[in-house]
Amino acid sequence: MMELQAFIGLLLLAGLLGKSKIDLKCLWRRSPLESPIFKATMSRSRFQNIISRLRFDDKITREERKRTDKFTAIRKIWSYFQDNLQICYRPGSNVTIDEQLLGFRGKCPFRQFMPKKPDKYGLKFWLCVDAGSRYVFNAFPYIGRQPTEQRQTQIGAKVVLELLKPLYGSSRNVTIDNFFTSVPLAKELRSKNLTLIGTLRKNKLEIPIEFQSNKNREVGSSLFGFQDDLTLVSFVPKQNKAVLLLTSKHHDSQVDNKTGKLIVILDYNKTKGAVDTVDHMYHTYPLKRNFLNISTFYFLQAKNPQWNQNKKYQRRLFLEELGLVLVSHLLDFRSKNSKFLNTDIQNALAIVGYPVTKKNRPEPNENSTQPKRKQCSICERSMDKKTSIQCFNCSAFVCNEHSVKRIFCITCSK
Repeated sequence: MMELQAFIGLLLLAGLLGKSKIDLKCLWRRSPLESPIFKATMSRSRFQNIISRLRFDDKITREERKRTDKFTAIRKIWSYFQDNLQICYRPGSNVTIDEQLLGFRGKCPFRQFMPKKPDKYGLKFWLCVDAGSRYVFNAFPYIGRQPTEQRQTQIGAKVVLELLKPLYGSSRNVTIDNFFTSVPLAKELRSKNLTLIGTLRKNKLEIPIEFQSNKNREVGSSLFGFQDDLTLVSFVPKQNKAVLLLTSKHHDSQVDNKTGKLIVILDYNKTKGAVDTVDHMYHTYPLKRNFLNISTFYFLQAKNPQWNQNKKYQRRLFLEELGLVLVSHLLDFRSKNSKFLNTDIQNALAIVGYPVTKKNRPEPNENSTQPKRKQCSICERSMDKKTSIQCFNCSAFVCNEHSVKRIFCITCSK
């Protein structure tokens, strides 16, 4: 577990330093431009060994399970992750639902191509985010149609209802865009004691023609339509353009006195960007290596608002502290217990604050009957090669072939 924690810590620190996409060799090379934390924590071969063998399911039965579930390789651990997201934190009165693309160009049956996204290729996730704290409360991947399923319809409404299941009956409001918004969805959420604010596509059949854009409508004007608990708003931000909003939270044409703008539009603009903020933070310090979610940061920030409140780079400080804590146990163990560390590793450990412990060697006793020569601890026992040379760090007996002679000046030798 100590090694796995350190592995995750190195992934965090690599993302923090903007080195998630560079060759692994560069992180462990001898260069004043590279951080010594990687070399001090573990060897490059050990890091590669862990990343190539990390599995979250039984590989023997995977092919059989893939016949009914494309996401089966990490389905179990993702379910644990979802549960913990909801156990650790309860969101505020407003949540936002939108999509996020995590860049990935490897082989995957549900990889998406989205040309307008920065990464273009990757895995699409549906996110439910607290509009105030930006905490990711619920999320799941878009995997398309499962092998045993029929063609999917009304995907947007199904995604919203699935993400909001833990919040049914809580009187919260959800902000969504025109991919999800519809009158039937608003009514369905209303029956579950949830409200909705969302933009509407102009091709919806329930929209009256008077609410569409036309040349005769004045810029800045608004039209309101009311039906039961729903309100339809058509706002003209510029000539020949109309923005349609559907809301079950607002039931009047109230205007903000300070800005002169509609309250419904102000509420939508205030809460619509939560997922975009999460996506921006992910791309600022990416953790992938050819997802440690940022929810932990937003959770701690919400619970401890005084933590570094005067700093503009709170998340960077959090990632730095978390990464260093995760690697600290292995650094401490390695500095005190590892044998035969080469000079580069010892120097790296010293730089990051974990100098190698020099074991106290017993003072020579002239009357001692201990043998002055012992078998080399590295050579094959069958060779029976005896030596009087002892390691300066661990006092192990080593022959000339397996020892490194160090040259000191007269001053340092004292």
